[in-house]
Amino acid sequence: MFKNILVTEDQDEMLALISETIIPMPNTAEGKKDNSTHEYTARMIDDCMSKKDQEKWLQGLNQFAELAKTQGKSDFTKMDTASRVKFLIDLDASKEEKEVNFFFKTMKGYTLRGYTTSEYYLTNIRDYKILPGKFKGCVPVSNPS
Repeated sequence: MFKNILVTEDQDEMLALISETIIPMPNTAEGKKDNSTHEYTARMIDDCMSKKDQEKWLQGLNQFAELAKTQGKSDFTKMDTASRVKFLIDLDASKEEKEVNFFFKTMKGYTLRGYTTSEYYLTNIRDYKILPGKFKGCVPVSNPS
């Protein structure tokens, strides 16, 4: 799937749940969740980060899974929504300089960027228009004098 980072299916599912917990996505017209921000995040990590930061992010991903099992007493993917939210809030409040904190801060930042630049957000929430106004070519010009 990616050329520089190796993400398993279980890790991909966990990344999707992290993104979904950070920004709960609405259902699409087909009734399924539009949750592609984790794919954007992983693509940004794969394409735009240095090899050192990619390794740090992957170590943080593994530490995140272990931390969820020890602190959350369950696999992150098996936690209920309230437990996932509490776990992420606690992790976000942590001031430690560990790989898991680097992983989460990076994940959170790219999730927010991916969502706020998505077609859904720009067309349905921001009411984004490509042009700032409408062109009216046949409007009489009045003489200012």
